[in-house]
Amino acid sequence: CLIVSATCPDGRLHTVMRRVAPASVDIEGIERFNDLSRSLCAHPPQDPEELLRRCGELVKLRRYPAAVCLMGYFVGAFFFALFFSGGWAEAASAGLAGLACGVCLTLLGRAGANPFLTTVASAFVLGGAACGLAVLGVPISVEITVAGAIMVLVPGLVFTNFMSDLLTGDLVAGLATFARAVLSAGAIALGAGTAMALFQGLEPPPGGGPVEYAPALYCLFAFVACMGFCLPYNAQGLGAVLCGLGGALGWAVYLGAMSLADNPFAASLIAAVVVSAWSERMARWRRCPATSYLIIGMFPLVPGLTIYQAMDFGLRGNTDQFLERFFRTMGIAGCLALGLLLVAAALPLLRRRKRP
Repeated sequence: CLIVSATCPDGRLHTVMRRVAPASVDIEGIERFNDLSRSLCAHPPQDPEELLRRCGELVKLRRYPAAVCLMGYFVGAFFFALFFSGGWAEAASAGLAGLACGVCLTLLGRAGANPFLTTVASAFVLGGAACGLAVLGVPISVEITVAGAIMVLVPGLVFTNFMSDLLTGDLVAGLATFARAVLSAGAIALGAGTAMALFQGLEPPPGGGPVEYAPALYCLFAFVACMGFCLPYNAQGLGAVLCGLGGALGWAVYLGAMSLADNPFAASLIAAVVVSAWSERMARWRRCPATSYLIIGMFPLVPGLTIYQAMDFGLRGNTDQFLERFFRTMGIAGCLALGLLLVAAALPLLRRRKRP
């Protein structure tokens, strides 16, 4: 919600509240409106019409064309399949499935369809594309292909935000965000699971297994995948590169922590601290919100895949696997949220120490 309050010269207070429900995240728009708010605080306009004119100019900000955004879905799914140890065949198939999913998301979004039904339909298209390619003879691992392509839909950051809200005591926002994350994960599992069930009777050729890459390559895959998602999220210029670097840095720290302790929860906590610190530093350097960098930079760390797997096992009636994936997801999301909160709590203390 956007809440605006104004005090009239006679002392009366007026408050207006509007619900903001954008069709997609617009990082460039967030940064431009942040610049506008800083400018208005430094030099308040005397004429309200001037404020309306400047806001109107920002509303008309350039976004990437639809074709470029769809290419972002392809690139993101392609490199996340490699990120999940898939081969080049799995990567290409995941890219095509992600592209088909992006087309469905774009068309249904323009039609104003219900978000839940949009996610179900998009996941169905994604799962059908991956299974269809396998049935047609492409030697791929369907599981890795779907894992890479599903990243265009998973509500991983939403799940982390829910944990962050609960840890800070904001129960209403936390429960609302939790319900949104669970519904999104359920919609993904329902759509993709239905598509895979339709192909269950057909025998695809044996696909390839996981491929082991050098740690540096995994970081490169994370960087390019994050850069791909910068297109539909409308991150432009240097900001997009910094978002991708944040994702690669976070995964490099995660791999380093895993090599020392082999504990995914501790590694997630440390990596989240590093990504959050990176985001805050880049935000201060470029004078824009840190959220812009967190949205993209956290993609390799968020437990989006395990959310989908948990809901998929739940829909199949596999209670043991569902509980294992669910509690693993909760644990990782809690560690990521705690890492973000540690940085957020430490920054005010550091700023006070620097003041004379």
